Amino acid sequence: MDLYVVLGVTRGASAAEIRRAYQKQARLLHPDLNPGDLLAAERFQSVARAYEVLKDAPRRAAYDRGEIETPPATKAPAVGFEGFDFSADETQSGVGFREIFDDVLGPRSSPEDRRPTPGEDLEHVARISFDESLSGAKRRIQLTRLDRCPICRGSGETSLEPIPCPRCHGSGQIRASRGHMVFSRGCPTCGSEGTLSRRPCTRCRGEGRLMQSEWLDVQIPPGVTTDSKVRVPECGNAGRFGGKPGDLVLTVEAEPHPFYRREGDELHCVVPVTIFEAALGGHIEVETPDGPVTIEIPAGTQSGQRFRLRKRGAPRLGGKGRGDLFVEARIWVPAVTEEQDRELMRELARRIPHDPRRARGGGEGREG
Repeated sequence: MDLYVVLGVTRGASAAEIRRAYQKQARLLHPDLNPGDLLAAERFQSVARAYEVLKDAPRRAAYDRGEIETPPATKAPAVGFEGFDFSADETQSGVGFREIFDDVLGPRSSPEDRRPTPGEDLEHVARISFDESLSGAKRRIQLTRLDRCPICRGSGETSLEPIPCPRCHGSGQIRASRGHMVFSRGCPTCGSEGTLSRRPCTRCRGEGRLMQSEWLDVQIPPGVTTDSKVRVPECGNAGRFGGKPGDLVLTVEAEPHPFYRREGDELHCVVPVTIFEAALGGHIEVETPDGPVTIEIPAGTQSGQRFRLRKRGAPRLGGKGRGDLFVEARIWVPAVTEEQDRELMRELARRIPHDPRRARGGGEGREG
């Protein structure tokens, strides 16, 4: 027989529709509700076998393709609840007691539903200048976050004088009947105690948290770079039911500098040098983050040669020293327009006939 017909659903039925159809049929046909009715017991087995196939997506797909035939009949179920496991959700035969009587038993409550859970982290982008990335900065940002409810102090509940539970009328148990069967379970509203001494907070509706907006002053430490993460502890969303607050995570976006190029803690810059300074050597002034510094360049300095200025770079994040500044010499060639000056350059070329394109090797870069 067609398994869809057994459950009374169409072939396009959803998993939820199949589950509801099974529960409805199982409650009607269960042997304990039909004592001595062998036909009901047989139909109950057919419904259980059909549900076993159709509730599993891969097996259902295989059945639709004709790869699985209708499951054969098995031994009739035991009369009573011998075939069910009250402590588990599913038995060896796959027929779960709670799966059939979910709507009678209702949801199972657990103390873990209100256990403290940490709050979520919040992210914010902080844009700073290049100089601020070296010296540090303070930013005042507007933050919208879930804060602890001031009424219930984050617990989600407020105290009141003990009163009888209106749901179970003080018994601590809820009874429900289905045919000849009577079910009893602990009252989830009062936790089976029969009385209520606390109620959900009316301000936060039991959440323990309220959305609010506030201004926050944040200190950005020296040495940060673009994409650096600055974590501000416990400034994120408040935790639920007294859990620890999350953090505020700032993602830094530092502006580039027109003169310096930053690589980690190192700074790099290019300084123009005249051909006379490069040939004869001399002293040139270099701008550093701490102000101008005079350095000496040796005679015969080549374009691209680098000089290291120790501990003149960016501060290391966490206050552990500084990087270095690398100065690259770039030889500047003047435009010669006067004939007299051009003749001097020709005379210089005749006196120094060196051709760097024919020479083997070349000037090596130096870092001092």
